[in-house]
Amino acid sequence: MTQTYQTLKVFISSPGDVKGERDIAESVVRDVSDTCREALGISLEIARWEKLPPETPNLSEEQIQDIINRKVRECNVFILILYKRYGTVAAGQKKSNTEREVEIAVDMLLSKRQIMFLSYFRDLPENADLGLQEKKVRKLRRELDAKMIWFRPYATPDVFRELLTHDLYKTILNYRLSTSKHKALSAFWQFGMVDRDAHPRLAVVYPPVDREFMREENPDMFWCKRLVPHIVFEDFKALQKIEKSLRMIGFRDFKFYNTSNVPSDIREMNRLWVCIPRNSRARQQAALYAKVSRFKFEPRTRRSEAKLFWRSSDKSNTWRHIQSPLAKYLYEQRKSEPGGEWDGRKGKIVAKDFAIISRFSDVTHKGSMAEGTLKDYFLAGIRGLGTWGAAWFIDRRYDAFRQYENKDDESIQFLLEVTYGDERIFNVRVVSDEPPSYFEEENSLRQIRKNISEHSKR
Repeated sequence: MTQTYQTLKVFISSPGDVKGERDIAESVVRDVSDTCREALGISLEIARWEKLPPETPNLSEEQIQDIINRKVRECNVFILILYKRYGTVAAGQKKSNTEREVEIAVDMLLSKRQIMFLSYFRDLPENADLGLQEKKVRKLRRELDAKMIWFRPYATPDVFRELLTHDLYKTILNYRLSTSKHKALSAFWQFGMVDRDAHPRLAVVYPPVDREFMREENPDMFWCKRLVPHIVFEDFKALQKIEKSLRMIGFRDFKFYNTSNVPSDIREMNRLWVCIPRNSRARQQAALYAKVSRFKFEPRTRRSEAKLFWRSSDKSNTWRHIQSPLAKYLYEQRKSEPGGEWDGRKGKIVAKDFAIISRFSDVTHKGSMAEGTLKDYFLAGIRGLGTWGAAWFIDRRYDAFRQYENKDDESIQFLLEVTYGDERIFNVRVVSDEPPSYFEEENSLRQIRKNISEHSKR
């Protein structure tokens, strides 16, 4: 399978009297990154920025602080190197940039934010007449010691190189062992690679809103007002979650397409199909897996809503119709509300839908492969809520994919129950093997009204 990488940002905080050590640190970060990229799937990127004081002395104290806050909070690894100086305080400022950087990183560490804090202090000579800068450095060492925050002394730049190299490798190894989400998501997202250049590696295909649903007085002018096709809100939320999980594992070779501009060479890519009921291309692709698939969708018509059918895993191998209770939830809670524009009351409801997530290996592909097999992913709800919830499940219930570690070609199929409340999804659970009676009960008005009543008491 194609290796995916996660990039960690490294922030190096160092005043001017340790320029040699800073150069060493940047060299060590690059060397460690080269090694860990292939061995662990982690690469390191040094965070940089330009034009801070004294280069831009007219920036206000607040502006400087905002820039440093953002840059430090974006980092995963914070490396501090100090000798006799704690940074130059520019005219009109109260603190040096180094002081600000350290304060933010320490605050993140103490507030349990995920940051790896590596600090190094070059040995100070005995000095009876300490300057203000050296006093600040010695004070910081005492404060870190009192807060039980790790730091290392070193005698020479060569010793510093050895210490940092060892500590950085150890830190990344510990990070990899502790990043359970990365590991679980990597078990789910597996991508084959054809034996030629094909980009993007993954095509994410979603359906735009059909013209018949555009409530415009002059629909012929609809596209004149927009840069891209109109997209259902729930589909958009799903695409956000998908992008987040892909970037979490360091995979960036993907692109979003709507069904009107699917690339001609999509057969040479891995594919993620979003919202099958409104996506005819997705239904065509799903038909390739009809013999092994546990799901099938029928699109919405003028007379009926979209339909999902789920196949039991027992010997009967029977198909059951899974109905969405969403419309009943909406009607029960909004039947007495006035129409018109959206307002906050319309979002203060509880609702449910059902959805599927699946992964198949495309064994019908006859081209030469450089790695593995191409994958087809399907993510869809009966209604838009289910589609959003399926993507939420990948991001928040990733433990479900642990069982597929080292099973790159094994198919994955989940039937999901999505629960929404007060403008957010708060639970998605697997209901693949629930009996037919469960789905009948979840669609009954008695159960729906009970759930609405319980939600209103929260």
